[in-house]
Amino acid sequence: MIINTFKFNFYGVLLVSSIIIGFIYIFLSLKKEKEDINQLKLYALLFFSFAFVFGKIFTIVVSKEPVNIINAGFSSYGGLIGVISSAIIFEKIVPMNKKLIKYSILSLPLVYSVSKIGCFLAGCCYGIPYDGFYSVTYTSGLNIKLFPIQLTESIVFLIIFLILNKFKNNKNIIYITIIISALMKYLLDFLRYEHINKFITVNQVFSLILIIGTFIILIINEKKLTINS
Repeated sequence: MIINTFKFNFYGVLLVSSIIIGFIYIFLSLKKEKEDINQLKLYALLFFSFAFVFGKIFTIVVSKEPVNIINAGFSSYGGLIGVISSAIIFEKIVPMNKKLIKYSILSLPLVYSVSKIGCFLAGCCYGIPYDGFYSVTYTSGLNIKLFPIQLTESIVFLIIFLILNKFKNNKNIIYITIIISALMKYLLDFLRYEHINKFITVNQVFSLILIIGTFIILIINEKKLTINS
């Protein structure tokens, strides 16, 4: 497929839309379980601001070129840090059922899935050269056939969200969601143009740290439960 330059800012619109959709999922999930949602206006503020700002800051930190918070792109891992931080902080300010954190984590694959459509239309975060079925050419970019990694990630993470949502009552669903999402992010990064001539990318390093760290926390918590039982 061939994609020309879009004058309309699909990237920005879909990025904001992804965060809104993620929060709507959290809101509806808590409402369905008859949790107190009266305080969620404050959480909405934290959720949006933390996801956006941390997403920008992460890009600035790992960028090899000088960028500011205005023109910096949005990092998915920065957004993840922001969402988790907002949920933890909100729990400290307004003690609620831990389901808030659970659904915040479960929303992440959905948020990422929607945001990657914006990347696909904008032509950023593009894939490796690929001349075959399903390839895409950005006439205003490299103007060569590429693997549509953005669209692939969107589909994969939507599937992850739908499947994990079926197992939302699993006691370890938070850890499972983080580990599976980070693992898929690590594997799919091999198909990004950025990975060419690199042994490992920044995203993959962070993915491994997230996977290992989550496993360690899971094991520690399981041991605590065993001791207390």
